[in-house]
Formats: sequence, structure tokens, C-alpha cells
Amino acid sequence: MNSVNIDRKQPARPNQVGAPSTVNTSLVDDDFESNYGAISESSLIQRRRASSMMSAKLNRLHLAPTRTKDGEILPADTSILIELQMMLKSSLPLMVTFLLQYSLTVASVFSVGNLGSNELAAVSLSNLLANISSYGIIQGIASSLSTLCPQAYGRRDYHQVGLYSMRCFIILMLLFIPIFLFWFYGAYPLLSALITEEKACKLAADYLAVLVWGVPGFIIFEVLKQFLQAQGIFHASTYVLVFCAPLNLLLNFWLVWDESIGLGFIGAPISVVITNWLMAILLLFYACFINGYQCWCGWSKEILSNWERMLSLAGPGVLMIEAEWLAFEIISFASSRFGTNSLAAQSIVSTTCITIYQIPFAISVAASTRIAWFIGSASKDAAIKSTHASFIIAFFFGIINAFILGTWRKELAAMFSQDDEVIALAAHVLIIGAFYQVIDVIACVTGGILRGQGRQYIGGWLNLISYYVLALPVAFLCGFYFKLELFGLWIGMVVALGFVSLSESFFILTSDWDNIIKSSLEESMESINTFQNGQVFDEESGSETESLTLRPVKSISSLIDHNLMSPTLTVVTAPGAEIGSIRL
Repeated sequence: MNSVNIDRKQPARPNQVGAPSTVNTSLVDDDFESNYGAISESSLIQRRRASSMMSAKLNRLHLAPTRTKDGEILPADTSILIELQMMLKSSLPLMVTFLLQYSLTVASVFSVGNLGSNELAAVSLSNLLANISSYGIIQGIASSLSTLCPQAYGRRDYHQVGLYSMRCFIILMLLFIPIFLFWFYGAYPLLSALITEEKACKLAADYLAVLVWGVPGFIIFEVLKQFLQAQGIFHASTYVLVFCAPLNLLLNFWLVWDESIGLGFIGAPISVVITNWLMAILLLFYACFINGYQCWCGWSKEILSNWERMLSLAGPGVLMIEAEWLAFEIISFASSRFGTNSLAAQSIVSTTCITIYQIPFAISVAASTRIAWFIGSASKDAAIKSTHASFIIAFFFGIINAFILGTWRKELAAMFSQDDEVIALAAHVLIIGAFYQVIDVIACVTGGILRGQGRQYIGGWLNLISYYVLALPVAFLCGFYFKLELFGLWIGMVVALGFVSLSESFFILTSDWDNIIKSSLEESMESINTFQNGQVFDEESGSETESLTLRPVKSISSLIDHNLMSPTLTVVTAPGAEIGSIRL
């Protein structure tokens, strides 16, 4: 410890807009409830709003309150126009991020596909199995952070943001153990039992045995991405992928096709492994040394406890993703019954739709994060306006996506194949694919809103019902009984998404926002009780001031800025004592 700097000034209470911003407001203060040893909900809301008013970042994001009445700070105020602007600003870098991230899969398919039909079949099988048995589960569990972290950040509970992220990381790394065993030892027996092409199965198993070494890198990247997005840092992962996605293309060329160092088929998964780890390292470097470190929770035993809330959200998150992905794979298997051309056309249609899906998925992430912020700050009207803005953006992009796909469906199909029959069939199916885009955007964004509310379970059950009670029966009926073949299979998918989008919209528009906000506050109260008596809290502004205005307090606590370049600890000693900052 190099120096201690304590500024003994009187407190400047943030009771109005523009109040001095030299005070870091602790979660535990003189509004302490003697009966239970914790502050009241109303006191907590006022203290959080006062703290938000002093945050330049939250003011810049239009998340901070700006008005007072009768000595109380009113909730954050916004408008649908402001929400449209802020959501589009957040969505655009995310669109680039998700499109570039999906390009990692597309690059492997293109590079290996030109080696031969067995190789193309193998990489398709391995990607299918990887998505269902690993990536979908990881993303489903990580989606719990899109509820927990933004709500905690909206409550100004920065310690919890880091704590949730670390708990999720530990859960996912434990999950990696069975994933490793299955991919390394169980992939070939399973594939050979389902698929008759032995060579393709062997190649797919070899592909997964290499690809599995990149899964920890994928886990780190996904958790860090959620951790930073909760803080409003949407561009960091974009910067990383702008560098890594082109590098992945070069690695595929060098390791698959280069005459001197090329390894052929096995070079493709090696490229993905290298890229996954590089993405994780670069994003970790950004969080540690550039921005995002403010919410780091430190290492403690708390990381290994209180997993119930996260697991209760992770289960429905996995269900939402796995139900849809598995249904898509069943449709792909069913399309093979209509011949090689139908299977090839299905690959074109699904790849095109999944690529375009990255656009509404980006909007859904921005929507869930922003709505969760408002819920965390107990700003009901702002959360409702943000929800309405999300619906407007969803409908707008749905129309745009449908227009693009419907107008240039033949040109898009021709990018994937030179077979005229395959192109014609794919272009025909993309007609219904264009209509599919409108309801797909709405379903995706409403799912994001439910995540922001912490009600993933609604989307999980709706997805399960829509795909397995409606989609698959209707798809098989239209495809096989009415002999509409591939076009009929996609009719089933449209029916499913139509049901999901309408049902999720109903649940959102009839939401009990007061109860949703109350649940978030109750969780915050629990965390305050947990961290009393000498524990540590994170503060966004801890690194921005070298000294802190002193004030009387009624509990022992401390605030810490984990900036690795300049760590600072703000100490609260004892009842009636004063606090100051310590440069470590």
C-alpha cells in the first residue's frame, strides 16, 4: 500500500438534480432499519436513484433520474423516441458482433466443403451435434446473465454483476467435463448408430475431438460478453470479432488448403480452437485493462454458493434455445427423405435464415439489457416505454428482412450452389422464408424482453409447446401427407413461430410490472443483508476520484475499485466513523 488520502469534508447530499458528485453512496447507510438490520425498499430506491444521478455513464445512456418532487427523486424518465435511438445505437454493434461470430461456423463449412462430399457431410454433422450438446446449452445458461447482470447494474449493485458472472463461469466449466467426455469418446458411437455413412461419422468424430479444446475459450468469451453488455459496453466484443473473424478465414486457408502447412480436413477445427481462445484472451484483456473491470467482484467463497436463482433462470434459457435448435435439426433430417436436392436446398434456406436471425437476436439482447436496467432502478414507466420501442424496432426490421429475402431470394440461393434445380427449389422455399422473417423477429425480440423481466420460463414452455405440439406435427402433415415436401416442412416452422410471437406478446403486454420490480428489489435486499458487516462493494466511480467526501455511517462496509492499473479501496470503519479512499 503506497498512500492513504482521506479528505475530511462535510457530506454533500445528492437530494436534487446537479448535486455534487463527490460522494460514493454506499448500499448501507443512515436509513438503516433497526428491526431487521437492513434498509427499507423505499430508502434503497432513493439511494440508488441518487447514486445514478451522479453517474456520467448512466446519464449518457438516459438511465438516470432527472426530476425530484417533495424531496424525493422520481424514477428515470424517457420517451419512446429516446428508447428507439438508444436501442438502435446498442443494436448496431451487436448485429456486427453476431454476424461475425456466426461467420466462424460458415467459414469452416465453406473451406471443408470443397474437399469432398464426405467432408462436407462430416462438418455438417459435427456442427449439428456441437450445437445441440454444447453451444446451445452454454448459450442458454449464459442467457441467465442477461436478466441478472443488467438488473443488478440498474440497481447499482456492481459487486453482484461480477459475482453472477463468476458463478455462471464456474457452472459452465463444470458442464465442460461431460461435454469433453462425450465429444472425445462418445461422438462416434452415437453418430454411427444414427447415420449409415461410416466415413462421414469417423471424420465428424475426429472433428469434434479437436473442436472440444476450444469450448473453454467459447465459455470465457460468452460470459465476458454478457458481463460487458450488462454495463452498456456493447462494442468490445465487436472490436474483438472484427479482428478475429478475418483471421479465422486466413487460418482456414492456411491450415486446410496451404500446400506447405495445410493439414486438410482437421485444419478446420484447429482454426476454430485458435480463434475461440484468441477471442477469449482479447476480450479478457479489454475487461481488465480498458473498461468493465469496475464490476469485478474479486475472488471469494461467495462464488461457490447461492446458485439457485441463476439455475432457475438457466433452465428455461436452455429450454428456449434447445427446443428451437433441435426442431430445426429434425426438419433437416426430414428433408433428406425428399432427396439430395431437397437436403441441399434445406441447407441453403436454413443457413440464410440463421444468418439473418443474427439481426433480431442483436435487437433482443439490447432490449433485454435496457429493460432490465430500468427494472433494477425501479423505473416502471421507462421500462414500459422501452418495451414499446422494442416492438416498433422488431416490426420495422421484420419488414426489412422479409423484403430483402423475398426480393433477392434467387440471387441468395445462387451464392450457395451452381445446381439449377437446387437454386430453384431453395428460391421457392425462401418465399415462405420471407414471411417467416417477420414473425421470427417478433418472437426473438419478445423472448429478449422476457429475459430482461426475468421470466424466461414463459418463453421456455411456449417454445416447447409450439415446436413439439404444433410445428413438427403440422410440418410432417404438410410435407408428407399433403406432399408439399420441403415447402410443407417450413409451413410447420411458420405456425410455431406465429404461436410463439403472439403468445409472448400477450404475456408481455399484460405484465405485472410492479411485481417484476418488487422481485428485483427483494433480490437486492438479500444481497445487502449478505454483504453487511465489513464486506466489499463495487462502485462505478471509485477510480474517478482520488479522495472521497466523508460522512457519518451506521455500518461497517467498504467500496473497492478493482482497476488493475490503479486499485483503490474506500473504507467505512465503524458506526459514527467517517470514510475515505485508500490508494493500494
